[in-house]
Amino acid sequence: MWRLDRQRGSARSQWLAFVVVGAVSAGAALWLNRSPSAHDASAVHAESAVSSAQPALALGKDMAAGTSMSGALPASLDGSSPPALPTDGHGHLARTRAVRDFFDYFLTTQNEISTATLDALVRRQIAAQLDGTPAADEAVTVWQRYNAYLTALAQLPENSATQSQSQSQSGAKLDFDALQLSLDQRDALSVRLMGEWNEPFFGAESLQQHTDVARLRIASDSSLSDAQKAARLAALDAALPPETRAAHERARQQQAALDAISQAQKQGGSLDTMRAQITQTLGPEAAQRVVQMQQADDAWQARYADYSSQRAQIDKQDLPPQQREAQIAQLRQQFFSNPSDAMRAASLDRGSGSAN
Repeated sequence: MWRLDRQRGSARSQWLAFVVVGAVSAGAALWLNRSPSAHDASAVHAESAVSSAQPALALGKDMAAGTSMSGALPASLDGSSPPALPTDGHGHLARTRAVRDFFDYFLTTQNEISTATLDALVRRQIAAQLDGTPAADEAVTVWQRYNAYLTALAQLPENSATQSQSQSQSGAKLDFDALQLSLDQRDALSVRLMGEWNEPFFGAESLQQHTDVARLRIASDSSLSDAQKAARLAALDAALPPETRAAHERARQQQAALDAISQAQKQGGSLDTMRAQITQTLGPEAAQRVVQMQQADDAWQARYADYSSQRAQIDKQDLPPQQREAQIAQLRQQFFSNPSDAMRAASLDRGSGSAN
């Protein structure tokens, strides 16, 4: 019998769904070992600009509090690697979304280290990848501009988009004009502060948000018939760039995978039963991939249970915090030599209130 822990079922279903999408959509990227970066460590969570004041002093202070024992990365990023900063082949920084991904990776730590330490960390990592090239100074400049944008965004008054989201969750009617105004304000801010980096950083995201609002307007327009709504939605999709339409299709496939997996989980049964249920919706190849990943995850969960049992014995020894953390880190390395597996175990430890 295959049974999923209720508290982790949703996250594991999404994880399996990414595998299904990879099987259904030829060429789709599988991010199963992706480190927890901040594709969406978004602007709304960035509350202050990075200051460069006294970085060395702050770094020493944070090393004791929140960074890994190696000192290379904060504890929450330990075992992962920063995304690569792209160049254009001539030593200059390439204007792509990957640059934002690099910065967002480090912004996930903003609640565990000081802003000065974060600034020093990002600058060191830029130098580690780009030192000796024009791209190094360019990356520092973009980092400063990005932080100026995040600061300005955080200083906007309580935006109408947040209010409208609350209204939607409470069942009230969405204020589409307020949503549109909020998006327009964000767009104006990013254009002004990011300049030529606005499009690579936010272009696709902004287009998606504006399209979503337009779709919501159409779907909620009671003056339109179902046929008229379908026609307008189709026209809206047809106007999107090909890569955006492909992304929408992948999203639909992922949702179908989520639905199929969720249904199979609710019904329970053997792996063969699950295979049959998903085959009906997504085909035999996708079903086989899910079964294989389910088997691998079941094995991983059993390994984590063994690790947790031994970690509990360390907890009972009433060791000094630093010694306890060192022993748990060593134990985790013994059970999970793969960095992504170790990060997953550490995340579960934190979720259960355990060390590290």
